[in-house]
Amino acid sequence: MPGQRPPTLVFDLDGTLLDVSARHHHVYSTVCASLGGQPLARDAYWHLKRQRTGWPEILAQSGLTDEQVATFGAKFVELIELPGSLGFDVLFPETIPVLTRLAATYRCTLVSLRSSTTALRAQLAVFALTPFFEAIESAASGADPAFQKARLIRKTVPADDPAVVIGDTEADVTAATALGYLSIAVCSGIRDRDVLARDHPGYLVDDIGGVEDALRREHLL
Repeated sequence: MPGQRPPTLVFDLDGTLLDVSARHHHVYSTVCASLGGQPLARDAYWHLKRQRTGWPEILAQSGLTDEQVATFGAKFVELIELPGSLGFDVLFPETIPVLTRLAATYRCTLVSLRSSTTALRAQLAVFALTPFFEAIESAASGADPAFQKARLIRKTVPADDPAVVIGDTEADVTAATALGYLSIAVCSGIRDRDVLARDHPGYLVDDIGGVEDALRREHLL
């Protein structure tokens, strides 16, 4: 990157660095069963989530009624970030190797739409991810995840500095676009390739292992 300032790399966590599919299915299954439903198999459930299918349709396929959607949603939120649920998460195989290489060249930060900062930081410590990031910001997603993501990204990137946003959802892509940053969307998380493509990310890669190639293609590595 001769003659130019390296961008800050802003990483999402869930679905980008961590495989969270088992946690999401576990919590969905637990709450669904507690309400008298029949949980879908993990592959079927995760396929629907990756297609951006809403809870009413997923729960209808699980034997629950429209009247139970609000109760389900509240219980899901209550359980999804508890330590027992977070224990289902695993690192993607390339996460540590990629972060190790990139952190040697770039300033890296982490932005996550998690409501519990305490649980987030504890999990980052368990996976030995904390040292890779110069700044860590989190907040609940709220009614507008893209707006919230953009607000958090602004807190980790100095004004007028370039940045690249790396994440697995349309909120990551939309936030990057709104801020004028390059986005690299990974297809390893809660949205599949076709859904992510609708928001026109700068690059669309299979997983965290494809990020370095995208940076090379952008002449940033």
